[in-house]
Amino acid sequence: MPSLLSTHVITLGEAEVAVNGSDVAVTDPRGKAATASTGKLELLRKLGANLSIDYTKENFEELPEKFDFVYDTVGQSERALKAVKEGGQVITITPPVTPPATLFLLTSDGEVLEKLRPYLESGKVKAVLDPKNPLPFSKVIKAFAYL
Repeated sequence: MPSLLSTHVITLGEAEVAVNGSDVAVTDPRGKAATASTGKLELLRKLGANLSIDYTKENFEELPEKFDFVYDTVGQSERALKAVKEGGQVITITPPVTPPATLFLLTSDGEVLEKLRPYLESGKVKAVLDPKNPLPFSKVIKAFAYL
């Protein structure tokens, strides 16, 4: 598999915009693509995505362009497998997982966050906060509707 720093990468879903900020920042500028709803496409461009795909209007797996690596944050590994090049890889963080996609789970603790500190402090990884959030727990339904 090619190095993540030299691959053609697509990130699926907009629930990962915070994760996407780091994903887009560390991948090669020739191969950054991501999906989002219409209202968040400009944010993806600002984060560095070369190809912003509106999943409400396009099926990413039907694009003629295929990807070396697909990072699935919304549990659509079956669709993601159709978007990956032969020999490429699909990593998902949300079940269900369609083989040969790989489920990747990470539990965050103080040690993991300490490893991220240099990247955050140097600006290589930036936290992206939506101006409409955070919402209090009493508005959890509104938060999900916003996604």
